[in-house]
Amino acid sequence: MEKTKHIVILAAGDFPSHEIPLRALREADFVVCCDSAYCEVKNEELRIKNYVVIGDGDSLTEETKRELGDRWIHVAEQDYNDLHKAMAWIMAEAGGMKYEVLTSDLKITILGATGKREDHTLGNISYLATFAEEYPGIDLEMLTDYGRFSIITHHSSLITQTFPSFPHQQVSLFTLDPRTTVSSTGLRWPLSNAHLSPWWQGTLNAALSDTFTVTSDGPLLLYQTYDPKPL
Repeated sequence: MEKTKHIVILAAGDFPSHEIPLRALREADFVVCCDSAYCEVKNEELRIKNYVVIGDGDSLTEETKRELGDRWIHVAEQDYNDLHKAMAWIMAEAGGMKYEVLTSDLKITILGATGKREDHTLGNISYLATFAEEYPGIDLEMLTDYGRFSIITHHSSLITQTFPSFPHQQVSLFTLDPRTTVSSTGLRWPLSNAHLSPWWQGTLNAALSDTFTVTSDGPLLLYQTYDPKPL
């Protein structure tokens, strides 16, 4: 069986400093940099070999674009941000073609999507739901310096999913449709057929053991911290 290819999208928010996202960047099979995020990679002297840089080019000098050569992919349209452009390019090229490492069997990790501006942060996080809808079944995560966002995709009936965890891991759930019903077990404050309409209602929960379960009938964003909350 062919090994799953790990592709990292590096957005132009705060460059990661935690070892978990940095390791994902170093060990990726392929990296797609969003515009000026490429400059951060150069500054950090991370020797990524397989990469492209994509965007509208408003944050890159003409000299940098010339240096990149055919690794620079210009997408001028302004209806979507560079993160969406990066994802669309990956999925369009997923058959292999020029860069070889891209296959249909992908894991995609988004880094650098938070920080600098709060509106960009909210927009980038919400793109997880958009990507899950546009590319059903995609293996997708977003890593920050503090934890991991994942998407529980939309379904028409109640489905229960179990997630690996550890005691005192901080867990937050965000519903993307106010009609979504959510229940949980294995969390300090269990949910029972809850509607988490204001975003704060599902935040700041905590795992009790090495797994917890979530049952829902609609799309959810799940956030899990890397470290347990000190007692």
